[in-house]
Amino acid sequence: MNVVERLDALRVLGAHEHGIDRALLTPAERAARALFVSWARASGFAVTQDAVSNVFVRREGTRVDAKPILVGSHLDTVPTGGAYDGAYGVAGALCALELLDARGVRTAHPLEAVAWAGEEGSRFPLGCLGSSVFAGLSGEAAVRAIIGDDGITFGDALASPLGGLLEGVPMRNGRDVAAYLELHVEQGPVLEDLGLSLGIVTAIAAQRRLRATVRGRSGHAGTVPMAMRADALCAASELVLAFERAARDIGDAVATVGRMIVEPNGTNVIPARAIFSLDFRSPDEAKLDAIEARLGEAIARVQVQRGVNVELESFERRSATPMTPALRDAIARAIDSLGESYIDVPSGAGHDAMSLGKIVPTAMIFVPSIGGASHVHEERTADRDLLLGVEALANAIVEVDRAID
Repeated sequence: MNVVERLDALRVLGAHEHGIDRALLTPAERAARALFVSWARASGFAVTQDAVSNVFVRREGTRVDAKPILVGSHLDTVPTGGAYDGAYGVAGALCALELLDARGVRTAHPLEAVAWAGEEGSRFPLGCLGSSVFAGLSGEAAVRAIIGDDGITFGDALASPLGGLLEGVPMRNGRDVAAYLELHVEQGPVLEDLGLSLGIVTAIAAQRRLRATVRGRSGHAGTVPMAMRADALCAASELVLAFERAARDIGDAVATVGRMIVEPNGTNVIPARAIFSLDFRSPDEAKLDAIEARLGEAIARVQVQRGVNVELESFERRSATPMTPALRDAIARAIDSLGESYIDVPSGAGHDAMSLGKIVPTAMIFVPSIGGASHVHEERTADRDLLLGVEALANAIVEVDRAID
């Protein structure tokens, strides 16, 4: 099966009217891992998993002392995700290993195609969960205690036969790795606008995620005068707009409030509590500091003016992650060998390469997203670009194998 056929097989898992929902450790996401394992075993590769459900498909190298080159992405999606974000990098990694087999190419380093667990942060509020644990950036015990949106801890979900670890797949020993490559759809419009099929990522933007809890005072919607209210939702609305305005004013940054819970959530009841997420990103961390400072000023003002209390909790802070120049050069040579053009491009989206980039040489290849659409049902990439990306990845693996010790 080629990468297009495999993406077609994966897209039905978790599919619904508005997209694909494969949240981490759910039956649909577990089925995707199982399908990945079945493809790998059919091609004669050994498969392992680790304690947080990352899955590794191994192709041996000629040097028994060499650490593996990891190549992968993720199979989970946002609640209304598309068929390409993450899944393309997993299926494409396996296809690249098969392509090297078909060509009779041997590498000195072992190669491992990886399906990382929980990159999106859907269900459990930690993005790049599996790769973060693998890289030693997050402790396994702390991650097991994380409570999901459904009130179930990660540890309990991991132990469940419905979505947890795969039966019959042995555990991976150790965390050795020599380098990491990730193939991904761009999730933006740059490559398509320039008429190019390939991009080499220069860096991944810094990212911060906060959770705000606004506590006001509930009451009857018809009897409490406007001047006597402490409406948590109205206060939260002011903060959301202040957050957006800060990103616009400061520039070269993006700010998103994608989730909000309002309590008691009654038509005729003044909201007593509003809880919402804040996601902001920029290549320049000083700009994130400035946005956070502006948010703090808005909170101080709203608390006084509206008589509410606001608590701010930081649950994810990731610094900007530059890609390794030597690996970027290796990818450039690989693309040149195909006779294709490329552009250097930054990534505003987060990726598992953020985690691996903290511990080993890391690089990424982008292919275009039609219309720049991603995290939506309309996410698309042309078949030609999907297939070309796998060719570029296979060639890049060979170049990286030669370039590193």
